[in-house]
Amino acid sequence: MEKLNKALEELIAVLKNSVEYQNCIKIREQMNQSSDIKNKIQKIKDCQKKYIRSQYDESVYEELCFLERELNEIPIYHVYLENLEKVNEKIDYIRDSFNQYFYDLLNKKN
Repeated sequence: MEKLNKALEELIAVLKNSVEYQNCIKIREQMNQSSDIKNKIQKIKDCQKKYIRSQYDESVYEELCFLERELNEIPIYHVYLENLEKVNEKIDYIRDSFNQYFYDLLNKKN
């Protein structure tokens, strides 16, 4: 079990030390200092709640789409999303590999 824990810790370290993950951390810190970005994100969250409460009113949906487009047009936010997508792809790859490994292990025919 100790070898497994060590291997998992190494895998996590590789992910955390990746360029994309490090970029996400740095960019998120920069975005947290931008009141404009924070306000836009809060408006989107509020609008999402409003959209759900309105039982998916089309006009609220349009407002939500508009706010999301505005946020996505901010260059630093766009770069953050690109890096986050790459990190998530790596996490998905790791998860899929583990799933396949355990599936093969548990369904091995003797």
